[in-house]
Amino acid sequence: MSAVLLALAFTACEPDFDFNTEFDHGRMPEAGTPAGGRVPSENTRSVLLLYSAGYNDLSRFLSEDIAELKANWLPGKHRSENVLLIYSHLPAMGNDFSTPNPPVLTRVWKKEDGGVVTDTLVVYAPDARSATSSQLNEVLSYVKETFPAKSYGMIFSSHATGYLPAGYYSNPKGYVFQDRKVMGMHSAGDRFVEYVAPVYDPELPAVKSIGQDRVMMEGPTRSYEMELNGFADAIPMYMEYILFDACLMGGVEVAYGLKDKCRYLGFSQAEVLAEGFDYSRVTTHLLAGESPDPQGVCEDYFNQYIIQSGVYQSATISMIDCSRMDRLADVCGILFEKYRDAIASVSPGRVQRFFRGDYHWFYDLKDILIEAGVSDEDMASVDEALDECVVYKGYTPRFMNVFDIEVFSGFSMYLPCNGGEELDKYYKTLQWNIDTGLVI
Repeated sequence: MSAVLLALAFTACEPDFDFNTEFDHGRMPEAGTPAGGRVPSENTRSVLLLYSAGYNDLSRFLSEDIAELKANWLPGKHRSENVLLIYSHLPAMGNDFSTPNPPVLTRVWKKEDGGVVTDTLVVYAPDARSATSSQLNEVLSYVKETFPAKSYGMIFSSHATGYLPAGYYSNPKGYVFQDRKVMGMHSAGDRFVEYVAPVYDPELPAVKSIGQDRVMMEGPTRSYEMELNGFADAIPMYMEYILFDACLMGGVEVAYGLKDKCRYLGFSQAEVLAEGFDYSRVTTHLLAGESPDPQGVCEDYFNQYIIQSGVYQSATISMIDCSRMDRLADVCGILFEKYRDAIASVSPGRVQRFFRGDYHWFYDLKDILIEAGVSDEDMASVDEALDECVVYKGYTPRFMNVFDIEVFSGFSMYLPCNGGEELDKYYKTLQWNIDTGLVI
């Protein structure tokens, strides 16, 4: 049974009609368009979805992000105009996760007099979990069907732990790999796991599986978390861009796993301070122009942190052209085999890291090869492949006064010699490893 419940009322919506017959009379006609210069909206319109999976301790920060987004440039209501959609799932009261609260999909637009309207499109069941591939797929499928467009983009905002399997970041010693194919399970991973809060210094700023839904029950607090393959499987259309306002997503494993789902990918190799993106300018970059500019969002993110001081001057960001990642995989596959013994002998303490504490699963891809003693000629091929797919990158000299950043390729990567047996088993299921053979 579907978890979705159609909203009983649409607060300011027009009567139903066929989206495919709506035309934009303000644009020049394209070749093959109907007589009279009418251009179907699906040939011109861009749709942005903010998927705010904040049923967790980030709820206050994500609420502030949504408010900031609504306070700045917004599209109009005309069906041929660009569209801003917000999916949010926040606790009913503060951080009270004991009472189920229904997630909601809304469309936000601005009236001619400047008033902001939030139209409720869909109200989901109170027990719907945002951090599951089934829920993500349901939301995106609705968006695709209801708003045909030239391009789609998504900002995903929540907790995240890169390519790691659900639950591993908070409880690595308790993780046991389960081969879903052998067990006859769907490859898309959603897991309901015991929540173990990572240990952080309370004096440092708060920071932002893929997604997380906290669930308070009798006994231990638990959480739903998506895994990378499940996240990719849930996306029903090709997207122009996906931007992760979430920690540790900037791995080559993530980009390669999503390369057939989106053109551009923006993400952070290290953690993301809870304030996240600069939401005052997001819609200007992604909806105000004739085509989306996701790189502008990435640049704004970096610029707002590089001017800070102390622990708040902490940021890493890159934007990847996923359509150009095959060459990097080909080059790395050759070098992983050629330098396998050297990579296995790398001293982790010498490699550029992007983590704090003992969460040691995120190192710089290029620096791993440097420390493995890759020849200048071979490193030149790596640099050429990186230059081809990494279209923007920025990083602060130091991160939270914990580690310096001296090498920054635009990708983090797993370092097998500082991993674990169960994690190796899971890593072998990722497409990056299947095509490059980092772990055998």
